[in-house]
Amino acid sequence: MIEIGGLPAHILLIHAVVVLAPVAGLGAIIYAAAQRWRGYLAWPLALLSLGMVPLSLLTAQAGEQLQESRPSSALIREHAEQGDVLKAVAVIFFAVVVAMIVVTYEPIGRRFAFLGGLRTNRGVGIVLLVAGAAVGAFFIYQSIVTGHSGATSVWSSR
Repeated sequence: MIEIGGLPAHILLIHAVVVLAPVAGLGAIIYAAAQRWRGYLAWPLALLSLGMVPLSLLTAQAGEQLQESRPSSALIREHAEQGDVLKAVAVIFFAVVVAMIVVTYEPIGRRFAFLGGLRTNRGVGIVLLVAGAAVGAFFIYQSIVTGHSGATSVWSSR
């Protein structure tokens, strides 16, 4: 089992996911809704969405190791299932955010001139902005559901 300072790594890593996933989701929603903020949010949002992929995968891996070292229960299995969904959502979130930024943020988009018509098609941009906001909202929701199921699995017997 992965440990940090003698504690199971999952217990420490999960705090980063619980804080950063909603921040990233909210960033995607603001990016999609407020054009004037795109210049400020593009790079931080892209980097944060990228960082959430390995962070969620590492946290899940540490959680699986913790699960193997403890007695199993229905609540723990439910939390593990929610964690699996969160991992997938983190990857989808990253892909949608990158596509949204490449198509809608000109300074980054210039580097992808080979996309041509996709970048200049207003409809594609609108679809990606809506998708980015929707996936951002679902990322927030899934992080809350996953965190709640984990907290319930730990504290319900106490």
